[in-house]
Amino acid sequence: MVSGFNDGKIKSSLNKEKNTKQQAEINSAKKNFSILVVDDDLHMRKSLRDLLAMYGMNSTLADDGQQALELLNNNHFDLVLLDINMPKINGLQVMNEIHHHYSETNIIVLSGETSFENTRQAFRMGAKDFLNKPYKPSELIDLIHKIIKKSGLKANKTVSLKNNPQSGVEKTLMELEDILHNEDLTLANEIINSSPAVAFLWKNTPHFPVQFVSENVVNLLGYTANEFMTGKVIYKNIIHPDDVKRVLEEVVTDRKTIKFKHKPYRLITKYGAIKWVDDSSSIVRDEQGNITHYQGIIMDITEWELSRQKMLQKQTSLAYAAYHDPLTELPNRLLLLDRLQQSIKKTQREKKHLALLYIDLDKFKPINDTLGHAVGDEVLKAVAKRLRKNIRAMDSVARIGGDEFIVLMESVSNLQDVKSMAKKMNHALQQPIHYNNHELVITSSIGIGLSPDDTDNAEELLKKADMAMYQSKQR
Repeated sequence: MVSGFNDGKIKSSLNKEKNTKQQAEINSAKKNFSILVVDDDLHMRKSLRDLLAMYGMNSTLADDGQQALELLNNNHFDLVLLDINMPKINGLQVMNEIHHHYSETNIIVLSGETSFENTRQAFRMGAKDFLNKPYKPSELIDLIHKIIKKSGLKANKTVSLKNNPQSGVEKTLMELEDILHNEDLTLANEIINSSPAVAFLWKNTPHFPVQFVSENVVNLLGYTANEFMTGKVIYKNIIHPDDVKRVLEEVVTDRKTIKFKHKPYRLITKYGAIKWVDDSSSIVRDEQGNITHYQGIIMDITEWELSRQKMLQKQTSLAYAAYHDPLTELPNRLLLLDRLQQSIKKTQREKKHLALLYIDLDKFKPINDTLGHAVGDEVLKAVAKRLRKNIRAMDSVARIGGDEFIVLMESVSNLQDVKSMAKKMNHALQQPIHYNNHELVITSSIGIGLSPDDTDNAEELLKKADMAMYQSKQR
């Protein structure tokens, strides 16, 4: 070293020069990076244009999906900032076109639509990211900078990837076969291990041994990549026992396709936790067309799946409550009318008959008044149970009021069959009900309505049976 020179200063100078060069390259990349903004909200489009301009990026605006597709057809865009809810052609339809015809175009979804299914569909069709409105402008700019940087990195590495319908991250992962053959995993690992997606390459043998798995698998399952690739951990053995059969059946069923998607299934981590995963796989064949490997992307969707299940349970519970009587759990008037309308249509198609038995309990009010509503409720539950037990398999029972029940009989051959059913119901209801040392004997009045004889209108048929029941009660 020559006396008087400061090695630290030289390194600092070189680093500064390097950083300046990198910044110049980024600025140049930003100018050449073409962005399409698609949103039916004029204010949102202009705001995004101004925001991008502040950071030295140019953009083209489209006010709906149709205009976006026209622009994509005539111009190259590196990135599309896309809303989902738009008239005529929505964001998912635009993504579908990009996915089939412009697969090198990156997509960031900017939307107020937060449903699990749309979010999952967006990622499946190629979205780099999904930002919910309102979002932080800095968050969007950071994402765009990362895409620009990765685009430049790909160009410098001159890595060639086949087109496929997955996102930028998934696109690289789905080309693992090419990457493995080229023995160039540097770029792949950098992208994979910084993403939530785990890449797998399985051999086509009975237990599907893992030939390659990205290192970030440890974040998802607790097992290291080495444990999988040395056979210490068998992938099939960590699939939840209740899901193994279905997952393997899906593999066999989809062997005629190139790419296939499993329904979400569960994996058991090294520490015994359950993780739900989204698995998009494809088949690798040799020159003779024989399957040699399966390659796929595993995404942790545990929170999404549990939220979806919770939402479905809530929806199911609400739907059940809306259509059923809470005391007897029989269908209520709303569900009865729906079933009756469907049955009338079926009767018309098959040129058959149906009957309604309108059942009203006699002198039920004194039970509530003298013994209390708790006893009255037990009587109603007992009546519901007896009616259910004595109908035919094709028939249904509903509770439409306090002590009013309906039996819907389909495919009736003649009126005598209906009368026989009415007598059977009366007899069943007259059997004593024992509750808290009380023996209660219930009688009932039954009115009959026939379709199409009386009417082929559901509401009218219910009224006809109601009137017949009152005539019976008066007698």
